[in-house]
Amino acid sequence: EITSKVLGRIEKFVKEEGDNVKKGEERAKMETLNLEIQLQKDKATLEVQSKQKDLAEAKFNLARQRVERDLANIHKAEADVKDAKAIKENVERSAKNKKVLTDIGAVSESELKNIQTSLNSAEITLFKAKKNLSNLIIGYRDEDLKRANIPIPKDPSKKDEAFVGLNTSIERAELEMAKANYFSTQKNVEATELLLKKSTIKSPLEGIIATKSKYQGEAVKEGEAIFVIVATDQVLIKYNINESEIWKLKKNQAVEFTVDAYPEKVFKGKVHIIGAVIDPQSRTVEVKVISDNPGNELKPGMFSRGHIKSDAKEKIYLIPKDSVLPGDNQETGYIFTVNKSGLLFKKKVFVVKQQENLLEIKGELKDDELIALGNVLDIQEGESVDPNILPKEKATDNLQK
Repeated sequence: EITSKVLGRIEKFVKEEGDNVKKGEERAKMETLNLEIQLQKDKATLEVQSKQKDLAEAKFNLARQRVERDLANIHKAEADVKDAKAIKENVERSAKNKKVLTDIGAVSESELKNIQTSLNSAEITLFKAKKNLSNLIIGYRDEDLKRANIPIPKDPSKKDEAFVGLNTSIERAELEMAKANYFSTQKNVEATELLLKKSTIKSPLEGIIATKSKYQGEAVKEGEAIFVIVATDQVLIKYNINESEIWKLKKNQAVEFTVDAYPEKVFKGKVHIIGAVIDPQSRTVEVKVISDNPGNELKPGMFSRGHIKSDAKEKIYLIPKDSVLPGDNQETGYIFTVNKSGLLFKKKVFVVKQQENLLEIKGELKDDELIALGNVLDIQEGESVDPNILPKEKATDNLQK
C-alpha cells in the first residue's frame, strides 16, 4: 500500500492499474504550488535572519573588543596607582629628612618648602590615579561577578575572561537568539524541500499496480493510500491442511500445484510457513507455500490445487477399538504407551477407519513401541506397569501404505 507523505491534490498519474513498475520509478505527482510559495517565503526569511545573525555576531565581537580595551586600561590604571603611591612615599621620606635637617640648620626653609610642594603634587597625582581606577573598575569588580552568580577565578587571565563574559552577556544573548532563529528557519527550508521531493511518489519495489484508490485532482491526506503495488516475482499460496496431516509437513518441503488459468502447467514451490494454530471449526492449519513467478503468470487471488510431496512413510496399525480413548472428534483418539521406566502415558493418534471391533490408526508410532490393549478407560497417566505382566506382543504393522 503506497501512501502520500504530502497533504494536497494529485496533479497527475504516471502509471495506471495493471502497469508494471520498477523500484524508484515515478508513479504520481502531487500539486506543489503551496509548497513552492512556502519555500520562497522561508528562503527570504532565512536571508534576512542570516544578515541579522552576522550583525549580532559583529556587535558581539565589538563588545568583546571594548571590554578587552577596558581591561587593558584598568591594568594600566592599577599600575599608575602603584607608581604614584611609590613616588608619594619617596617624597614623604625626603620631606621628613629635609625637616630634620632644617631643624638643625643644614637645609634652608626654601628647600623645605620645595619638597613640601613636591609632596603635595605627589598626593594629588595618587588621588587622581585612584579616582581614575575607581571609575574604570565599575563592572569589573569581584562583587559584580558575585551579583551575576559567576564564580571568581583565582587565575588573573581566567578572571579577565570572566569579566569579558559578564560585560558581553547582552550581545551574546542577542547573537544566540539570532542563530536560533536562523537555524529554525533553515530547518523549515529543509523540511519544505523534502516535502517537495516527496511530492513525486515513487515505487519502493518492483511489481504491478493492483489497485488505484485515488484519481487526478482528488485531495489526499497525509498517510492516505493511493496505490496498492504487488510484488509478483514471488508469490505466497495458502493451503488449509487437516490436522491429521501436520506431522508430515516440514519447512522447505517440495510442493507442486496447478491453477485454473493454466490447467496443463505444473508450478513448483516449497513450504514456507507452517501455522502454529489449529482452526477450531475446520480442524485445519494454514500452510503458506512460496513459489518463484518470473513470468508473472501467477496473479493474486488465483485458486490453486497443490500436492505437498512427503518423504514420510506412513504406517497404519490395526488395534482393538476399546484400546483407543475417544479424542476431540471422530478422527482422533488416544492410546496408552509404555515408556522406558515402565509408566503409562497417553499419545494422540489419528483414526483412519473402523473394521468391526478394530481401528486403523496412524501417528507418531514405532514398530517396537509397547501399548496397552483392552479396556483402557480406567488407566491413569503415569500409572506403572508390572514388568512381569507386560504383553509379549507389540502393536504390529498390520497395514502399511
